[in-house]
Amino acid sequence: MANPARVFSRLALALLVATPVAARAADFYQGKTLNFVINYTAGGPTDLEGRLVAKHLARHIRGLSSIVVRNMAGAGGMIAVNWLGEIAPTDGMTVGFFTGLASKAAINEPSLRVDTSKFAFIAGGPGVTVAYVRSDVPPGLKTPADLMKARDFWVGGLGPDSDKDIRVRMQLDMLGLKYRYISNYPGSNEARLAVERNEIQLYPESMPTYRATIEPMVREGRIIPLWHDPLDDGVNFSASPDAEGIPAPTYTDFLLKQKGALPTGPLWDAFRLVNSVGTVFLRVVALPPNAPREARETLRAAFAAVNDDAEFRAEAEKIVKFVPRYLVDDRTEKLYREKLTPNPKVAAFMHDYIEAGRASMGK
Repeated sequence: MANPARVFSRLALALLVATPVAARAADFYQGKTLNFVINYTAGGPTDLEGRLVAKHLARHIRGLSSIVVRNMAGAGGMIAVNWLGEIAPTDGMTVGFFTGLASKAAINEPSLRVDTSKFAFIAGGPGVTVAYVRSDVPPGLKTPADLMKARDFWVGGLGPDSDKDIRVRMQLDMLGLKYRYISNYPGSNEARLAVERNEIQLYPESMPTYRATIEPMVREGRIIPLWHDPLDDGVNFSASPDAEGIPAPTYTDFLLKQKGALPTGPLWDAFRLVNSVGTVFLRVVALPPNAPREARETLRAAFAAVNDDAEFRAEAEKIVKFVPRYLVDDRTEKLYREKLTPNPKVAAFMHDYIEAGRASMGK
């Protein structure tokens, strides 16, 4: 039988060791300012969501003095990602809120110079995009299936190596549609304005902006939603609950209906990778490499708390018509690191596909 005194002593020692660690994590940001870096321009979907979560995150970090939001756009979001890995201080006072990071890492994109697997992973933000088109594209569109009759329309994007651009181009290519492509809009806000000016006719929008700005145009009859990205667990496709109420199918359901079967081959394999990474890790929240463990633990706990924050959820519904959620568990972190290891064959195909898109712009 164990000696009660010895058991108590071991327990007391464990508490003495663990309590300071927990206390340090809880008080890490006491009286400090957290820099919150967003890798796209102000007014776009990444910025809209990032600023919303930053506002409510502050209430769940004990003693935090303030959060300062900074936009660092460019190179398809990779200027900010490279900056976080190469230049940002590693003291835990700077966190990145990024779109496109996981997709670029998965395909070994040359513009991404840093090893993102060394980032201190905080959270993944799942989400899907909705492809939409102007209803006045000849011969006139009333349903998603009418797109198959359309000719000579322009698709817009953020850059040939942008996750959104790659996915929508692949989706249209697998349908066998003819289109023209123009890219390098600074952000989704500018691309959406280009749709309204009829400079481009088709664009994929993230869920927050779709709910807030595109749905009113759908109700007016000016815009037709075409499809939304399917969730892919590696075996089965399913519809995201975030897409509830959108009068359009998942892309895979649309493709299956139009073609009778899902395709095979390099384009399909590349699409599945980009779609899987882009939907599960639409957003990635991370600290620089070698950031203090206390900062990582504190921010993970804060993002978990935001998920259950009634004020955050209510304001998200009011402002963006959508409630983002953030995955902070170890399983998600493991999946994130697995997806960052590119398949050489898929990476080579993606490189050629991106270059082909770059060459076709404006033609």
